[in-house]
Amino acid sequence: MLVFVIAETDQALALVLKHRVIGDAAIAVAFDQPSRPWIQSLTGPAVNLFLFDIKENLLRRDVMYEKVLGAEGAVVGRRPPPPRFDLHYTVTAWAPKVIVEHKILAAVLRCFCSMAALPREVLPAALAALPYETLVAVDSGAKRSMFLNLGGELKAGFELTVTVPMPGLADLPAAPRVRQATVAVNPVPAADPARTVAARETVAAAPAAPAGPAAPPASAGPGQQPRATATQK
Repeated sequence: MLVFVIAETDQALALVLKHRVIGDAAIAVAFDQPSRPWIQSLTGPAVNLFLFDIKENLLRRDVMYEKVLGAEGAVVGRRPPPPRFDLHYTVTAWAPKVIVEHKILAAVLRCFCSMAALPREVLPAALAALPYETLVAVDSGAKRSMFLNLGGELKAGFELTVTVPMPGLADLPAAPRVRQATVAVNPVPAADPARTVAARETVAAAPAAPAGPAAPPASAGPGQQPRATATQK
């Protein structure tokens, strides 16, 4: 996958130089190693962008997944954040005369210093479709010193860093919708307070049970006089 990122970045850089610097001038754009055989093969002025280092930019790596929405607006997936890679180029100009090299190099440097990101109209479809910018920065670069001697010649140049997002990461399917079952239980009807009071009043007004026959008087024991019973005539 990284090889496509590199090829697409090379294509975008060549288009930027063609549209904003070179125009109709007979200046070639090359990405070859500026070795002695390549130098000897030149037939005219050229701009060389040699890719010498690739590193993942961990400072610009996002951690939040993006929501992928379906036709109905529901979440159908999650997109992992793309890793971003720093592509480090050393940029040099080549021409029969040094003054021509300096003019070409100055124009290329001015072009890349004037932008923070590559224009979307020059990006290949895979990069233009992403909601991320392809960043551009001109650095002094600690590693540029190893390229001062190119093919046995001392050359002026500068380092160009392009931060490219990795396209084409697969979306993760969203979890199925949560379905919740609801169980309803009919409540026991509460007692009617009016009926409860009426029932209590009915019980209170009920007649008392009839009394049983009177017990016979106890017989007098020995030595006791029977009690006289008053009889009304």
